[in-house]
Amino acid sequence: MKKVLIAVPIALLAIVIFATLIAAPVAKGYVNKHGKELLGRNIHVDQLKVNVYTGHVAIRDLTLFEDDDTTAFVSFDTLDVKARLLKLIGHHVYLKHITLVGLDVKVLQNGNQFNFTSFLDHFASDEPKPDDTTASDWKLSFYNIRISHGKVYYADLQRHCDWKLKDLNLKAPGFCIGGDEATDAGLTILLADGGTLTTDAHYDMNSNDFDVSLGLDAFALQNVKAYLSDFMNIGTLDGALNAQLKAQGNLSHILEMNIGGNVSLQHIKVEDAQRQPVLSLPSLAVQVNKINLADNSFDIASVQVDGLASRFDRYPDGSNFSRLMRSKAADTANAAQSAPADTVSAPARPMKLKVGRFSFKEGSFTYADHCLADAFKFPVTKISIDAEQVSLSGDNGARIMASLPHGGRAFINWSGSLDDIKRNQSLILSIKNLQMADLSPYTVTYLGYPFDEGTFSFTSSNKIHNSQLDGKNHLDIYKANVGQKRKDVEPELKIPLKAALYVLKDKDEKIQIDLPVSGNLDNPEFSYMKVVWKTLGNLLVKVATEPFRLAGNALGIGADGEAFIPVDPAQRDITSEQYYELDKYANAALQTPGMLLTLDMVIDDRSDSTVLRMAEFRNRMVARHLTEDLQVPESQLQVNLLPTPSPKKTGYQVSAILQEVE
Repeated sequence: MKKVLIAVPIALLAIVIFATLIAAPVAKGYVNKHGKELLGRNIHVDQLKVNVYTGHVAIRDLTLFEDDDTTAFVSFDTLDVKARLLKLIGHHVYLKHITLVGLDVKVLQNGNQFNFTSFLDHFASDEPKPDDTTASDWKLSFYNIRISHGKVYYADLQRHCDWKLKDLNLKAPGFCIGGDEATDAGLTILLADGGTLTTDAHYDMNSNDFDVSLGLDAFALQNVKAYLSDFMNIGTLDGALNAQLKAQGNLSHILEMNIGGNVSLQHIKVEDAQRQPVLSLPSLAVQVNKINLADNSFDIASVQVDGLASRFDRYPDGSNFSRLMRSKAADTANAAQSAPADTVSAPARPMKLKVGRFSFKEGSFTYADHCLADAFKFPVTKISIDAEQVSLSGDNGARIMASLPHGGRAFINWSGSLDDIKRNQSLILSIKNLQMADLSPYTVTYLGYPFDEGTFSFTSSNKIHNSQLDGKNHLDIYKANVGQKRKDVEPELKIPLKAALYVLKDKDEKIQIDLPVSGNLDNPEFSYMKVVWKTLGNLLVKVATEPFRLAGNALGIGADGEAFIPVDPAQRDITSEQYYELDKYANAALQTPGMLLTLDMVIDDRSDSTVLRMAEFRNRMVARHLTEDLQVPESQLQVNLLPTPSPKKTGYQVSAILQEVE
């Protein structure tokens, strides 16, 4: 594109000079007849007027054709030029004014080939270029440059995309090469598919300093969709880009220029190849203090994000975001084909990023998990994030708040480093009034039961130091009740959840659980959620096997979990003290559906038959008392005789486990 923008004016300038030196009728006829010899393409000029005394040349209705000699490549309505011919003697091309009206250029690209490739080849020389660094003694001075109502059409045939620039207008007071004068120019372009580009430029030929202002208004992002499709599977890309930027620097060190200004995006909409929503963004505004590409430094005054809405869908084979990206294998293959074999990339400088203020308002995010027995969908709304003095080096901090379904709230305080996430992080998360039923897809998959009632609050404190995670989680659950066990699901953890909840609840139907989480983030098998569920599962298994010890005072049993009732082997009846202890454990079983209460009569296996018969009689008496008098279901009671070699003491060894409750 750059070459054609240089070659076309040179060709036109050659026609102007040629027409200036010979009579207009002769020049017109010669150009129309021998254009292919001059330019490598057929050309047609309708009118050509020349005044050799004033240096004035006017060309009307010029068309430069494609290689097929019928399709227009470049055309214009009027070219009006006035030159000072005598200055040519002093190796000075001096044009007092240049006016070009109705320019129409069509550029077609097919891979590495353009429709102007043969045109450039015509001017190329087969001779090697001399190694001459001597500056040219020619000077070019163009003044009062004006391009009006121009049009440029560009099409990438392989990507099936095109760009249409309409109403191209350029005003430049002067442009000089080889002199000491400064150059100024102003350009305005209307994009056919949406947007207006305006530029003002100042360039000092002597010092090579430049100062460029660029304004882009309502540029349609749809124009760049075809290029993003090289590495992304985008179905829809809508929205507008606005920018007011200023660049200052020196052409001798172009990357050292400083860029500042404002950039904003409006009404962004992104959908994947299946037209499923990925992201929408009403407004984003960025105020730039200074960007310097040579230093790889980005000094951003502020970033304001309003109304961002997105979702993350987890599937067995990835996510909606991974599906949005093209495969790495294809990208690697394309890169291998396009990159020169001997290319060696210089090590990039580390990025220096500083953001004075980051503000995120009224955001929303939906997390959906399609890998569970039941699909899980959890929307988070009214997300706000506030952070100040954010940088890639050193510690940063942010405050995050959000609304959860059914009146829940979430609060996050974060501090840590961005340049090395595993080095230092601190995150405190607080969730209030979350409905247990919203988490049922996870409890069904991992535990086999859905929650049909209950609220819970959650506090999590996590610290990372040199890849080592130390997390403390506290759950506060109120009135948690589960539904029927799912017969169609094979849970990852098999525990009697209903019975366990009865044990864990206190008299006010509250459950409080501490779940520590630790691990090394460098371990590829480490998963935070898996550790949480494993820890919770281990706790529930412990509840199922040691309900007395874990229930403690809530069931009227000593916190030490001691469960033994001494009995004299010779006694025939049950004493009042023993009845009291039996009643205590019976009440625990009655309060906990699913608890299997076991009373093992421990007695010396060397006892005579009379002692053994008395023990069996006591067992029948105890069983009848518990089942008939206290109404303990037979399914929750076992009374056994346990002859033991040399027992330390004789009596009932009391134990309990939890069974599944239908």
